Amino acid sequence: MLPWFGLLLGLLAIPFAFFLGLKALIRARLGGYKHEFVRPDPSAPLTKEALRSVAVLGGGVAGLTAALTLARRGYPVTLYEKKAFLGGKLGSQREPVLAGQETWVSHGFHAFFPHYHSFRRLLDSVRICELESIDDYVICEKSGAMTRFRGVEPTPVLNLFGLLRRGLFSLKDAVSAPGRDLYGVFLEYEADATFRRYDSVSYAEFARRGRVPPRLKLAFNTFARAFFADEEKLSLAQLIKAFHFYYLSQDGGLLYEYPIRDYEAGLMRPIAEELESLGAEVRTLDPVREFSRTLEGFQVNGRPYGAVVVALDAPALGPLFLDAPGLPEETRRRIGSVRAGQRYVVWRIWIDKDIRESVPVFVITERERALDAVTAFHRFEVETKEDLKSGRADPKTRAVLELHCYAVPDDLVDAEIKPTLFGELLRRFPELEGASVLHEWYVVEQNFSAFHVGLEADRPTVETGVPGLYCAADWVKLPFPAMLLEAAAASGYLAANGILAEDGLRLEPIVTVPLKGLMAGMPAPKTRVELLGA
Repeated sequence: MLPWFGLLLGLLAIPFAFFLGLKALIRARLGGYKHEFVRPDPSAPLTKEALRSVAVLGGGVAGLTAALTLARRGYPVTLYEKKAFLGGKLGSQREPVLAGQETWVSHGFHAFFPHYHSFRRLLDSVRICELESIDDYVICEKSGAMTRFRGVEPTPVLNLFGLLRRGLFSLKDAVSAPGRDLYGVFLEYEADATFRRYDSVSYAEFARRGRVPPRLKLAFNTFARAFFADEEKLSLAQLIKAFHFYYLSQDGGLLYEYPIRDYEAGLMRPIAEELESLGAEVRTLDPVREFSRTLEGFQVNGRPYGAVVVALDAPALGPLFLDAPGLPEETRRRIGSVRAGQRYVVWRIWIDKDIRESVPVFVITERERALDAVTAFHRFEVETKEDLKSGRADPKTRAVLELHCYAVPDDLVDAEIKPTLFGELLRRFPELEGASVLHEWYVVEQNFSAFHVGLEADRPTVETGVPGLYCAADWVKLPFPAMLLEAAAASGYLAANGILAEDGLRLEPIVTVPLKGLMAGMPAPKTRVELLGA
């Protein structure tokens, strides 16, 4: 080897070694990217005779996780679900597409991130369909420009330079006031301190006082809208938690996987079949109408149970628990006061034009007033492709798109939602101009949990303080950072563990991301306190 060439390699190795050392230092500071929150005692028994009966109220991801976990341990489980299908927001139902023809329609596209440790454990424990990886995380701006995140270094903190390189903010924004005084909050996540300081501040107020640059604000908005709230309503503490969970506590990056089959065939049917094979009673179309605590345990719809897992959606809690007989007043108040967020919309349309090939199967859109995301189901979902190939759908169909509004503005009346969504779709994707809607499936719901300003202090935890009664849902305050599908699955395992612990049985393992941010414990700068009052 020529001497100069060896010297060149040596010089190139210096920054590379520094880069690797920095990555190792960040990982060490966070204590690794996977934390064992529950490590089961292998000497504890898995099951025992004469286990008490358990009622699981709600058949979403949290309820299914708890029900399946307990049924596998031998508990007699009854699962109550008001709808005809399981899965909640991960569920599917049969819908007509042509005269005499039906198809499965899922309740919105969902991303399965690599750091969804509890949710992934649930998936791995059942027969599920093949997952595919999204090729890019893309935000379609109002101008038509695409902000892409493929190739961004996934290591926490270093990935912030990826945002810098893509022009979401400048070095001047980061080192000049007020940004230098405010942006540190995203590296300092620590549950108690973060919520004590910032749960009373809205994300909109933070963005205004911090003069957040438009393109960085766009990135923050994608995290904010995922929690079904407008900027003025969303708690800044919840946004800090989200940014920690999705971007600054794990090295998997923003790319994710998604199932290529409908949720019913790929996930819910296998779960239901296993529950029934284990002797569990799955009662769909059976809403919980009555709940009370008795001397012997609990009663649900007039039937006795030894333990209960509450996994209902937010709107169902107040009518059932605010006056539930036998419960302590504080328990009734906490569970019964859980609030729903804003309305959201899922609109699937069969149209006679297709969007351009360069658009990923799922793309986030910079909202004008309503459109938050577009999914191209005809490009990946097996059932949709079969509908088009077999003639179950209109033969003129060229695309099957899902338009999603995560938080419908309060002043947007129902009659205006569809034309607003469709107009924004055409402005983002002008190649669809003149497209006709051949068929549609449309739903407006208001059943997602509110993560609004000031709600965290009264949010229920998994443990209610009443023996045998546990909560499991994405609205539960967890002892570690988790959100959306991961929060639902993790709370299901925690609720099951509560019952297992009471009965002296082995707990289920739980793995989580780091509990604290890289700079947790740092004192807030005086200027930040002056700007935010926190």
